[in-house]
Amino acid sequence: MDFVRYEDYTPVERPGYQQELDEVVSNVARRTRESVQRQDVGRAVRTAHGKTYGLVKATVTVGEVSAPYAQGIFATPATYDAVVRYSNGLGHLRADSLLGAACGMGIKMFGVPGTSLLTDEAEATTFDLNLINNTVFFANTAYDYMVIEELFAELPDALVNPARRKSWMGEFLTRRGTLASADEWLWDELFAMLSFTQVQRRNLLSYTYNSMGAFRYGDHIAKIRTVPLSPVTHLEVDVRADGEAFRNTLVAEAGERDHAFELQVQLNTDLGRMPVDNTSLEWPEQLSPWVTVARIDVPRQDIGGEDNLTAADGTSITPWRTREDHRPIGEIQRVREEVYRRSSIERHRINNQPRQEPASSAELL
Repeated sequence: MDFVRYEDYTPVERPGYQQELDEVVSNVARRTRESVQRQDVGRAVRTAHGKTYGLVKATVTVGEVSAPYAQGIFATPATYDAVVRYSNGLGHLRADSLLGAACGMGIKMFGVPGTSLLTDEAEATTFDLNLINNTVFFANTAYDYMVIEELFAELPDALVNPARRKSWMGEFLTRRGTLASADEWLWDELFAMLSFTQVQRRNLLSYTYNSMGAFRYGDHIAKIRTVPLSPVTHLEVDVRADGEAFRNTLVAEAGERDHAFELQVQLNTDLGRMPVDNTSLEWPEQLSPWVTVARIDVPRQDIGGEDNLTAADGTSITPWRTREDHRPIGEIQRVREEVYRRSSIERHRINNQPRQEPASSAELL
């Protein structure tokens, strides 16, 4: 199988990108400040992944990996201390019945060698992975994100309100009327957004979580996912009976048994059919299989205290807290670099939280 070389990918450089990015970052910073009043909990809340479900201690083990998958931090066997943060994808703090089922799995590894791509913390030994329980994303450019982020803030209300649903989808599809031709409309992005409504509410430990965006993978290009290895006792999440069902199910499951996941990589074989700059299209598995490069072990533990939620809320996860061999690529990935950084700076400042990367899971838990 022939894998695309990283050097053969040419980033798309659009005129106006920097101006659009500056506006996106400004809007996110403003919405972060406004969240203090909007969410009414006495602190700033993330504009996405606002509701945290818990933080668990974990271990990431890299075994013997065959070429060409032995790249970057997965090139040699190693064991890393880690934590995993689970959260809801929306930026609201509500009962689970009033939120969707799009949930995130953020992995932070400690003691990873090399220089971080985040220039303001280049010496930090942490390495993050941002994953979500869907295979596709709904924005691909800075301009898309600038418009869609405002619409995203209306979810899930807009899609369950018959009076708003049709106009909301029209605004999304046409980028609020800025795309005149149907050939330009955001069909892939709209279908990607609607695919999130098909995600079933289940135990957070039972999902497969995906990076959606692409990364450099040493000499190649890849996407990343986690696949659960352990069956769960509490599969169903009844949000009608329990407004904190995701959290309570996670606490119960984590307290009863160990859990494990495979960390897998899909290498790109065709930039045409496996596009880097369109995260709204899933990479066909028949073009390139998923291959396991590491194992994540989550030992049985008690995460039921409020201190766990406090630690989870203060934990920053960004795809750019990584190494050069795993650089995020594609325009929406570049957007995330400054959006995540600025959001974290604003949130920690408002909440009087120290913005400093921990050196181990023990510092957090």
